[in-house]
Amino acid sequence: MIDHHHIDLSDDFPVDCDDPLLRQLMNRRRMLVSSMLGAFSVYALVHEVRAAAPTLDSRLPARQWVNRQQELAQGLRSGAVSEKSWRDEVNRLANEVDIGSLVAEIMRARVKPGGRRFMGDPIKRKVRFRDENGKPMKLAYTAATFTFDPSNVITPHGHKHMASAHMVIDGKVRVRTFDRVGEKDGALIIRPTGDHVTGPGGAAPMTTAIDNIHWFTPETQSATTFDVIISNLDPGQDAFLIQPVDPLGGEKQKDGTIIAPLMSFEASMNQYPSTK
Repeated sequence: MIDHHHIDLSDDFPVDCDDPLLRQLMNRRRMLVSSMLGAFSVYALVHEVRAAAPTLDSRLPARQWVNRQQELAQGLRSGAVSEKSWRDEVNRLANEVDIGSLVAEIMRARVKPGGRRFMGDPIKRKVRFRDENGKPMKLAYTAATFTFDPSNVITPHGHKHMASAHMVIDGKVRVRTFDRVGEKDGALIIRPTGDHVTGPGGAAPMTTAIDNIHWFTPETQSATTFDVIISNLDPGQDAFLIQPVDPLGGEKQKDGTIIAPLMSFEASMNQYPSTK
């Protein structure tokens, strides 16, 4: 399974010419005038129209969104921002950001493939934003996009020592979430908290206390999420820990919780195809 959360922030971001979306990102103008306009190019074109007539749309520009995410990540790391406050603000920002503006920033960014895919993983691309002078930004969070086709899935898994937020920027994604209540003999005790389909601007933030387990499947022929990831939240511990679990095969309790067995990544992929 792709490591959905760790991103190498080195300056070496080569263009992978075998990756169609990377070609699209790096050849924005050519794609805009071609007959094969993809969703990202369309979003960028919409952003250019809005920039020419800013009174038509007052949504939050991507640069402000990037900088506000930086403030929140720094605050979460230092303890100045609580997990609940971080989550609430991430949801608010998702509702307010101009998706076209954000896609344009991704096009300006350094983007590279996110490593070899594992079984039904979506395609991962690492993103490093540039500042006003075109230099890569050093941020307290890391970023990536995940592009799904109908066969892809991010299987149910819990987290430790980190927080993250998936935001849909293209297509629709079914999001299933669970709180982490405790641990017991090779299992996590979890409680279902949500099951809904969301489109562009819909976010799914995750913290230790809230929605710690999540599960994503595409609801359209293609879908893309943009992810903000903050690791190393517990000094002296690993940067992060990912724990695949089996909520559907777990033991339901009278109080509404589920004792969900921990699984290997391979078993998780076999047990949870994109159609489940």
